[in-house]
Amino acid sequence: MPIATTPNPPQTARPLPPPQTFDILPPLHALLSRLLLPNNGAEISTPSPDTITPISPKDLATAASSITAKIQKAGVAVRELPGVEMGIEEQEAVIRELEGEVRRLRGVWEGIARGAREGMRRLGEEGGRGGC
Repeated sequence: MPIATTPNPPQTARPLPPPQTFDILPPLHALLSRLLLPNNGAEISTPSPDTITPISPKDLATAASSITAKIQKAGVAVRELPGVEMGIEEQEAVIRELEGEVRRLRGVWEGIARGAREGMRRLGEEGGRGGC
């Protein structure tokens, strides 16, 4: 009995973007922390790496530009994922199709297992007769 093949071979999966693509919370937290710090009017010309310098609200847009760029890059990465453009109905149809394929493959697997058990049973019976 020939094994049926699916009419639509699976697409080569594009790798997921790295997790860092979506990691905006630490930089956002750092920016908000700088915004909430009291600004004494004293400017720190060369802050040390462990010093958090306050930021005024008027400079927020400039300071947030790297976070905005990261959010835009994450949005592009999500839009490029396969299947994102599908509607709910289309996704449900694909799910039903895949569930049918799973049922079919389980049937094939059960048939193979039945055949293997039957073969082992026959070998056991032949071995008991002193065969060969």
